[in-house]
Amino acid sequence: MTVFVRPYRDRDLPGLLQLWGLVAEAPREPELLSVDDAVDLLDADGAVCVVADEDDDVVGVGLGVAAGAVAWVLRVIVAPGVAEGEISRRLLDELEARLAEMGARKLIALVVDEDMAAGLEAHGYVPARHSLCMQRIVPANLATPSALAELGGRMVDPGLWDSLKGLKDAKEIIERRVILPLAEPQLAARHAVSSPSAIVLFGPPGTGKTTFAKGVASRVEWPFVEIHPSQLVAEGAERQAELLAQTFDRIFDLPSAVVFVDEVEDLAAKRDEERRVNVSVTNEFLKQIPRFRDVPHHLLTCATNWISRLDPAFLRPGRFDYLLPVGPPDADARAAIWRRYVEEITEEDVDINALVGASEFFTPADIEFAARKAAQRAFEREHFAGAGRRALLEDFLEAISKTRPTLSAELVDAFKADTEQFARY
Repeated sequence: MTVFVRPYRDRDLPGLLQLWGLVAEAPREPELLSVDDAVDLLDADGAVCVVADEDDDVVGVGLGVAAGAVAWVLRVIVAPGVAEGEISRRLLDELEARLAEMGARKLIALVVDEDMAAGLEAHGYVPARHSLCMQRIVPANLATPSALAELGGRMVDPGLWDSLKGLKDAKEIIERRVILPLAEPQLAARHAVSSPSAIVLFGPPGTGKTTFAKGVASRVEWPFVEIHPSQLVAEGAERQAELLAQTFDRIFDLPSAVVFVDEVEDLAAKRDEERRVNVSVTNEFLKQIPRFRDVPHHLLTCATNWISRLDPAFLRPGRFDYLLPVGPPDADARAAIWRRYVEEITEEDVDINALVGASEFFTPADIEFAARKAAQRAFEREHFAGAGRRALLEDFLEAISKTRPTLSAELVDAFKADTEQFARY
């Protein structure tokens, strides 16, 4: 078969991953250039990738990156038994030519094994004197530019996702559909699974949509940036769309981000619904959504209590990958949430089932409020009466009776109907 050397194409990714795994030896120390690093570089400015193609099979890969007048040859690998010396030479020729076209006048090669060193030496490369290659993984806080602070963004506690209790169904859906493809892009690419770029979380008030969005940022270790439609209102109609576009431009300058828009119905309600912002802002927002597909490591997460109020054009598949329901906690979920707070507040024997039965229409936020109220009741009792026991079952039940639940039977029924009509995952 004839082997062609040509530029890399998106459809070559599965073959690249297979070849990389085939020729890589198990390293004793972390690789200087892992397959994860290589995949991330494919979309980077200045990156050049060429492949050796034998009857539509990737049998060789050359990867480099140009930075002004200097370019780095990062890796040249060839499948065993495929005229390795000849293919390596052709890959280097093509890679060097393309890097030179980008303005490179000096080529520096990253040597990862003896075979690569021999091939480079035969190609005219010489060892650089007094040089030592060293590596360090950049901590997340160093990787975050100052623009993050200007946008009001932050890094979320990395343990938040694992600490989420209850709402098992919503958590499992988000874990499988959203987090796993983002956290394991190479495995996703191997199975032709596209990582999501935009999702909608919908459900009744207080069910944890914001917490889930922060949990996604926590799990993938990306910065969390929130856009507040209410802040746009204060700018006046003429400035709203311009300000929104500028905000997104700054967000896309970040290396990664989970971008959260709460109460998105304020931006994208049906045409006959009242909107809090000018229609030009809605049009600008619709223009920005597709950009998330073109910028890697960015996820747009919108949340709404009233998905039925959103414009159908806003919800179509071309804009959002998934429409994910985040519903009220069932009995098992309420038990998990109550148990978390009870264990924190008291060592007394508290009947969790009694709390679950008394809090049927409570959201996670309602449960937290009632639990803190029980703790406050025990605190005040000890302060004023001198009783030394911490919160008891009756303290929790009293707090529940004094807490107005966010949910109602009507809201729960409406959510079930919305899930049937709109959920897409």
